[in-house]
Amino acid sequence: MGKVSTFSPAQQAENTSSKVVASLERLSEAFRVLLWQEATQYGLSPIQIQVLTFLLHYPEEKRTVTSLALYFNMTKATISDAVKSLEQKSYLVRKASTTDTRSHTLHLVKEGKAIAKKVERFANPLQETVEMSSPKDQGLLLEQLMQLIYQLNQQGVISTQHMCFNCQFYTVKKGHYCTLIKTPLKSGDLRVDCQQFELREEEA
Repeated sequence: MGKVSTFSPAQQAENTSSKVVASLERLSEAFRVLLWQEATQYGLSPIQIQVLTFLLHYPEEKRTVTSLALYFNMTKATISDAVKSLEQKSYLVRKASTTDTRSHTLHLVKEGKAIAKKVERFANPLQETVEMSSPKDQGLLLEQLMQLIYQLNQQGVISTQHMCFNCQFYTVKKGHYCTLIKTPLKSGDLRVDCQQFELREEEA
């Protein structure tokens, strides 16, 4: 007899891990619904919203099709289509790299920044719900979710994330510790996307 499906209510009733997976699937549905609602309102696709949000907050050296594809675990072709559409909507422009004319960085124009600031609000209901929990509970949840993300990265399901658990500066000294700033870290101090991230050598 084959393994019972994680999505079977009978399996979930007897298996905590199945209930966790089912709960994560429901949360992904909430994220997807909120994203689609915002996309429909502004005549954009969900990935276009994600691209706009990324370009609004990340430094120039990361605002490339390659970086976007790695960040969102999508093909360059998919990201290129989204970027082309945003260009046609006059929300962004490409600028050739000063060191490599084959490479371009993406820049939001005034209208692009304005729409990006509006559409990124799609995540507010999730943010507000998480903030209902105590800071301690939020930190514990963050740590558990980062462990899941790390394990999925190790299995090759998703690309390397720029978070503490992948970083050469992260270690465990009676708890989480950052050797770059030489400081112990509470669960809530852990970073999902750190600007000082450097990939651990054995994982490179």
